[in-house]
Amino acid sequence: MKKVDEDPFSNGTEHMIWEERNCDRCWKSSHIKNDSDPDYPKYTKIKCAIQRDIMNRIWSSEPISQRTIDICSHADCPYRQEQRSTKRYEKNKNEPKLFEI
Repeated sequence: MKKVDEDPFSNGTEHMIWEERNCDRCWKSSHIKNDSDPDYPKYTKIKCAIQRDIMNRIWSSEPISQRTIDICSHADCPYRQEQRSTKRYEKNKNEPKLFEI
């Protein structure tokens, strides 16, 4: 994937509006954990590559992927998933049952 040395947003307000519209609605985004120590917030693991690239660019000057720049130029993120899929997989589907009655 092509890496570019470019900021996805022109200012902090643009970033805040985009994140509120997309990342805050997505189940894959990282959120602050409810912890007993309010002075040291802990975040959940980042599952989204777009959010990871945005955070890397905010806190450092590392190049990020061109895909992130393209996605942030639109109002809606195409990878936003507001609900987890309810599809369940059966474990040990092809193995015989030990005690069949």
